[in-house]
Amino acid sequence: MRTRLKDVAEQLKLSPALVSRVLNGRPGVWASDETRSRIFQAAKDLNYQPSSSARALSAGKTSTVSLVYRRLPDIHYRLAYTGLVDVLSEEVQARGCNLVVANFSTQDEILAHLRSIASSHASDAVVLWGREQDTEEQAELLQSLHLPFVVKGRHETKHPDWLQVDFDHEWMMETAFDHVVSLGHERIAYLGFPHEDAFARALRNGYVGAHIRRFGCEPDPRFLCECEDELLGNEEAIERMLSLPAGQEPTGFVIGAGNYAWQALETSLARRSTFIGFDEGQAGAAGISSFFFSLMFGHAMAFQGIEMDRLAKVCCPGLLDALVSHQPHQPVVRYRPVMSPAVSLDLLSQGLELGQRPDRNGGAPV
Repeated sequence: MRTRLKDVAEQLKLSPALVSRVLNGRPGVWASDETRSRIFQAAKDLNYQPSSSARALSAGKTSTVSLVYRRLPDIHYRLAYTGLVDVLSEEVQARGCNLVVANFSTQDEILAHLRSIASSHASDAVVLWGREQDTEEQAELLQSLHLPFVVKGRHETKHPDWLQVDFDHEWMMETAFDHVVSLGHERIAYLGFPHEDAFARALRNGYVGAHIRRFGCEPDPRFLCECEDELLGNEEAIERMLSLPAGQEPTGFVIGAGNYAWQALETSLARRSTFIGFDEGQAGAAGISSFFFSLMFGHAMAFQGIEMDRLAKVCCPGLLDALVSHQPHQPVVRYRPVMSPAVSLDLLSQGLELGQRPDRNGGAPV
């Protein structure tokens, strides 16, 4: 049975309040050196371990930060959150706190957990991570419960005062668009996601805004290709665009989607004996990509390594200082990664001609 503070006090025939104040080092407590020594010795002999929750409640601080997110089935999300936990744990520990991680499959479970954290004073602050359709309601609840938080996502329009972090998606697409224009392209298509998540809308808006700024008009609606992150759908949409009459088909591409969009683009271009590149007569392309990304034939500029752990590593330290230590910090943080040359297998330089496929046994192309 666990030793209680009351047990220590009863053995010493002292009041529990006096024993508690001495063990917790409270200032202004009158007790002789002999009494203090007896209290500490009795606590040691009885193996008394103070309750962390009781001490936190008494001190008004737990030195604990909770990371809470909704568990999604996609394997890519699971891998991404592993890196995110590593980064946040390191950053939180560097500030003298511990990170507690909780994830749930439903929104109702998350909201119930957040209420529990607030009512039990289990954490000093919360980091919310996930999709805006989930995190907005979560953050609104924490705000009503007066529990400090940082939220990942795009909430600056409705909640400009929230501590929040995300990529600057519009700027990324504008930068990619300007690069493709600099290569001499004017008919520039967009490959993006079809859903209405905040980041997908922001990427699309960046492309459209850049087109209006550069050419004074909105892009040709036939140049908007928005597909799920899969190869076949992207390939079919790109084929439709490339099959437009000569002089109407796009020659440049801005990619605000996953790696399958890049793969589908290279495949469709290869059927026409061309590829992505920086030179005249080649298709120009720039955009975002995910881990394990490489081009097969051509060359392009891409925002690489734009994963959740990278976002947390670059942007969260200042926000955590504001959250844990109450240091002043601008509430809205938008990360602008570096666009760099994409890794390319450059199969053409290895003697593999377009239209051929390599022998799977490692021999000559067949």
